[in-house]
Amino acid sequence: MNKTKCILLAALFCFLSLTVIHSPFAADEDFQAFVKQENEQFGSFLDEQEKDYAAYQEAVKAKWGEFVGSTKKVWVDYGPEKESRTQVDFKSGKISLEVLIPKDEKHPREAAAEKIKKQLKRMMSNRWPTGTNLLAGQISTGGKKTLSPKNVDDFVKERLRQKLMISSKLIPQKAAPPEKVVSVEVQMVPDHLKIRAERYKPIVLKYCKQRKIDPTIVFGVIHTESYFNPMARSHIPAYGLMQLVPVSGGRDAYKYVFKEDKKPSAKFLYNPENNIKLGVGYLALTKNVYFKGIENPTIAYLLTVAAYNTGAGNVARALTGKTKLKPAIKKANSMTTKDIHVALRKKLPHKETQDYIQRVFRRSKIYRGL
Repeated sequence: MNKTKCILLAALFCFLSLTVIHSPFAADEDFQAFVKQENEQFGSFLDEQEKDYAAYQEAVKAKWGEFVGSTKKVWVDYGPEKESRTQVDFKSGKISLEVLIPKDEKHPREAAAEKIKKQLKRMMSNRWPTGTNLLAGQISTGGKKTLSPKNVDDFVKERLRQKLMISSKLIPQKAAPPEKVVSVEVQMVPDHLKIRAERYKPIVLKYCKQRKIDPTIVFGVIHTESYFNPMARSHIPAYGLMQLVPVSGGRDAYKYVFKEDKKPSAKFLYNPENNIKLGVGYLALTKNVYFKGIENPTIAYLLTVAAYNTGAGNVARALTGKTKLKPAIKKANSMTTKDIHVALRKKLPHKETQDYIQRVFRRSKIYRGL
């Protein structure tokens, strides 16, 4: 069993432990039968995903000697020929640009600058599944101007060329002479997070109004899941702004929203409108179907946010010791908000979810005036 397979299988077991109930059909089914079904579906999905992703990893390693992949907070792109590597950290606001040049290049700075210009233009284009320039308005070129495909040449020439760092370490190539790495860092503008939140505000408000979901909760979820990185990809894998897993939450949301049993593709979920539409749909499914009957709106949202991270079954178990939802709803209606906080903090099986709830609600307050 190769290393990639081991990692994916570990992610599977982690995923299953977190998603006790991630299907609208699972609430009244035998728990073991449900887990078996999810295991088979998710395992099959991983096999499909592994083939393409493993091939991509190997192609990158052949060029760079290592593979650095995208995460929830960091978008990594290697370019069509894998001669460049860009890492956009949507949390810290730092962008790392790296390019490969031949070891014996006589003008390494000039050669690297040309490759970096090409990669920046690619990153600033609208060719991505998002259909837009992800970095628009978020990189300052000095003064009040921001970077666009039109002023990349001047930006590299005037601000980046002299900052290029040429590594003394050589990257071995199987079918070519070794290459050097030339790198430079670019800082995004201080309010880059707010700029992205503003960009997706109309979509969030549109679907929250449609599904009667508090938009500040959705903003809190997106902030926590991806820092408004529409190209986010987790190891599970989950995709996009609201980090939906195609075979579980993504599939359930798709069926709830489109009335069709279908696993949305990664490309579909990278599109911000699709992702937010399904993410809001999944929150509505959880709050208005799974936890229908919760009388206190604050408690309903507490349970919904917890379930978004760990599954409705785990939330129900934290309240009653069992995964059935009806007894959990009845129990929740007999508890105060403080009681719910205590139960979730003490009895949820994963500290990650306990912290997740706090982060989402704390961050949701930021967006009250947005």
